[in-house]
This record gives sequence, structure tokens and C-alpha cells, in this order.
Amino acid sequence: MVRAKADRAKSGKDAGAVRADEGFWVAVLPFKYSGSNSDLTALAEGLSEDIVTGLSRFSYLRVIALSSTARFKNEALDVRSAGKELGVRYVMEGSLRQAGTKLRLAVQLVDAVSGAHLWAENYERSFSPETVFELQDELVPRIVSTVADMNGVLPRSMSEVVRSRTPEKLSPYEAVLRSFGYFERVTAEELAAARSGLELAVQKAPAYADAWAMLALLCVQEHAQGFNLQANPLTNGATAARRAVEAAPSNHLAYFSLAQALFFQKEFQAFRNAAERAVALNPMDSNSIAFLGDLLTWAGDWDRGLALTGRAKQLNPHHPGWYWIADFYNAYRQGDYRGALRFAHKVNMPGHWFAPAAIAAAYGQLRELGAATKALQDLLKLRPDFAATVRKEMEKWGPPEFLEQLIDGWRKAGLEIVGEEDTADRSAL
Repeated sequence: MVRAKADRAKSGKDAGAVRADEGFWVAVLPFKYSGSNSDLTALAEGLSEDIVTGLSRFSYLRVIALSSTARFKNEALDVRSAGKELGVRYVMEGSLRQAGTKLRLAVQLVDAVSGAHLWAENYERSFSPETVFELQDELVPRIVSTVADMNGVLPRSMSEVVRSRTPEKLSPYEAVLRSFGYFERVTAEELAAARSGLELAVQKAPAYADAWAMLALLCVQEHAQGFNLQANPLTNGATAARRAVEAAPSNHLAYFSLAQALFFQKEFQAFRNAAERAVALNPMDSNSIAFLGDLLTWAGDWDRGLALTGRAKQLNPHHPGWYWIADFYNAYRQGDYRGALRFAHKVNMPGHWFAPAAIAAAYGQLRELGAATKALQDLLKLRPDFAATVRKEMEKWGPPEFLEQLIDGWRKAGLEIVGEEDTADRSAL
């Protein structure tokens, strides 16, 4: 029996060594509750199990099974030691405390290599035995999305670790992680660097769905943002997205990329089908839910689109500012320009043209010309050719009537749209 225990310990250490060599594994330690309330004991166990399951929905995360961490359930331990023993880079732990009918859940995510706390949150809720499942259903998606989606703590950390490596030195998995950095910066330079790594990745691993999906997303982004780095980026993106779906038909990232390609190809019914499939495969990914919600509003499905973007903001309270874009468009199209302005200020995307463009259009409609001029100046610093390219670029996204309403705001802000005379002449015919 002693030998069997020793063999199991050796086996665990060997597995930990393999994971350490592969890098970027994640472990969720059993959540702790030291009281005598059996309902809270069950809640702690349920939270741990459901968070592992939720994290595992993200194909780009390597999450070890809860059975591998079970031995830490009743141990006081140092997170860095546990990480080393398990061979993981990231460790999540949590604890439950009760005071009367009040419950506090404390959760933290630690880089086991450096010991740095990457994220911590306290959740305080009312508790009764009848609400155990409701609490799990509320808290687990929020925790999982905050740390796991493309804007989450884990992808940001992993992407930064490999950011300085050249494309040739990235493994296919590392190339996927590296590509997340684009969505934090949204520049042509960042896209080109990330795409280079992914192009090599799909050559090395032609069956790797995540690499195809991320390559598709970047190609479609090149088309959508008008970066003009290569010929036919939308066609290339659609091809890559279909390769991703073929490689992994149950991969939500593959359907997320396919939905985007179909939207910009104006195949709206197929886009809706792919979007709903992506949401169903991973209802905890606030990033994909928010962006697909945005695109659904552009496709005319305002109720469904706004419901999804609202859900995304609930899932990840630390979401990036672009989650408010659909709210801006909805208020603006209804002529609520003060409300649109409020949402435009929340967008807050430093270095990107959209926020100053939205602010300029809203101020223009409100006839507040001083503020409109300032926003327009900020916009033209980022996009000097905006007046000449706005029609061509914005037509990729939405219906002509809404584009004209936006252009009307920019015109009132003082922007002289190139080709405006031709448009007026056509309208008079």
C-alpha cells in the first residue's frame, strides 16, 4: 500500500513535469469552507467543479481535471508550491464564509511562477439552502468569463508572455496566444505580427482549429478595419474559418470566426445560424457574445443583438469599452443623441478611431460645435483620410440609411465628406 501511494505520487510529479514543460496550464484548487453547514460545503464543491467545466469550454485553455487537485482539499498550502507540484502556470483558489444569511465568496487567480496576484474578487450574496444552484448559476459564468474570454485575465497574461517572440519561435499554441494581443490594441502593425505567427502555425499543425479560427478572425478584421495589408482578406478569412469548423465542429471559436466572415460577406441568414451556434457552444464567452451581438444589431436584429451585448456586460463586469458600441448605435438611430453621447464616452478605446467618431457625430447632432470640433480633431489625428474613406469603410458594416444618419452627424460637426456632391446629385435623381 505504501508502495502504491509512492507510485501515485511519482506519477503525479511526472504529469506535473510534463505540464510544466508544455506551459500555461491552469488549475482550480478545491474551494474551501471550514464551517459545519453542509449546504455551503456542497456549494464550495459545486463551484469548483462548475468553474473547471466552464474554463474547459475555452479550447485555448489547458485546464487540469479537478481530480488532480483533490488532494489539496484539506491542506493549507502555498499556491506557488501547489503550482510547481501540479506543473501549472496559473492557480485559482477560493473560499466561502458565512455571517448569518450573508455569504462571501473570495476568489483569486495567481501566477504560480512569479507569485503575482493577477485577479481577485469578493462576491457577497444573500444565502439560503434553496438558492444553492441559483448562486452557482450566477457566479460561475461571471468568474469564468472574467478570467477566460479573449479579453480576460488569463489570455492577456499568456499573450504578454510570448509577445516578444518572433513568429518562427512560436509553437502553434503560442501563436494562438500571441494573436490575442491584437484585440487589445487593434492596430495594423499588431495584426500583421499576430497573423504571421498564425500562418506558420497552420502550416505546422494543419488540423489545429484554434489557429485557423484566429487566423480567420484577423483576416476578417483586416477587411473590417480597412487596414489593406493583403489582397482579398475577407475571402482568406472565410476560407480559414471553414477550415476551423471542419477541423473541430464543436469549437465555439471556429463558429465565432465563421459568423464574422459570413456577416461581412452579407450572407445574413448563414451568419445568424453560425452566431447562434457559437453562443450555444460557449455561453460563458462574453467576448464572442458581445461582438456577435454588435453584428446582429447591424444586421437588423436589434432585440437579439442588444440582449446579447447586455448579457456580455453582465458576464464580464471588467469588459472593454467596445461592449457599449451597440448601445451607442441603438440610441443614435432613435435620435437619442444625448444618450448616444453617454454611451460613446464609455467606449474608451485609446488609439482607435471609433470613439472620437461616435462622439463627434453625437455632438454634431446636438449642435454643440466646440466639443464636436475637438472630437473631430481627435478622429482625424487617428484617421487623416476619414473624410475620403468613411463611406467605403462604413458600408461594410451596416445599412445605408443608418450610415447616412451618422454622416449627417459628422457633417454637422464640420467634416467635409469627400464625394458629398456626387451623393447629393444621385439623391436628386
